[in-house]
Amino acid sequence: MNIWRKIIPCACSFLALGAGVGSILAVGSGNWLLGGQLILVSLILDGLDGTLARLLRGQSSFGAELDTFVDVTSFGIAPAVLLYFYPNGGLQAVPVWGVLLAVVYVMSGTARLARFRVVDPYRGQRGFLGLPITTAAGIVAAFIIALESPAAAEIPLLSLRAGPLAVGFWAAVLAMLVLQVSHVRYSKPTKNPRILLPFMILIIMLFIPSVAPISALLMFAYGIWFAFISPFFFRRFLTKLPPLEELEPASQTDGEGDES
Repeated sequence: MNIWRKIIPCACSFLALGAGVGSILAVGSGNWLLGGQLILVSLILDGLDGTLARLLRGQSSFGAELDTFVDVTSFGIAPAVLLYFYPNGGLQAVPVWGVLLAVVYVMSGTARLARFRVVDPYRGQRGFLGLPITTAAGIVAAFIIALESPAAAEIPLLSLRAGPLAVGFWAAVLAMLVLQVSHVRYSKPTKNPRILLPFMILIIMLFIPSVAPISALLMFAYGIWFAFISPFFFRRFLTKLPPLEELEPASQTDGEGDES
């Protein structure tokens, strides 16, 4: 039974990795909607692996390291590929700057994860230093899904080419790439069921074409709040956590699901 406690969370991580690779392959075949959806599927699975590891007491060093590679693939490379190759306003429309931004997108996420592994002995149990990589990836995937939904044609402002939403989207993406490598402190949102449950509902709504744009805009609004406003409430988050002496560093617990 002990080995299954470790196998189940790791299997969930491998499924998340498969979803991330699947997103890249879907984009390569021109299926932008599926590419965005698989990023969010990976996001859900990436959140579940750590939860399963804690519930089953199956934390492992292998699982903790595997989670980092899942994050780089699914939330670093896959969103950058999706943004670059998206035909209606994607980064390939501006060849030099588009390539540069796609590379910076991956570099920012990778640097954020590398620093996270080095400087955070509690693997996110007491919040994050820098914006979690999942935030920007979720916003990118949600926005593309909204653009690909049938209802998008009825919302003229919903565009990646021009207009206030397009400007806001690209400005938010650039700002989040900076925040990922910043020293701004963030809470761990998945520790709060009042946030996790509505977020899961919004992700499910993204797979329903008639309500996908509404769900995407709500997720975009939450992402903006979390990235740019929530750090002002970080001290309040700390007051609700167990005392520092009751936590064990990841080197001892080998916690999994750190970026979720």
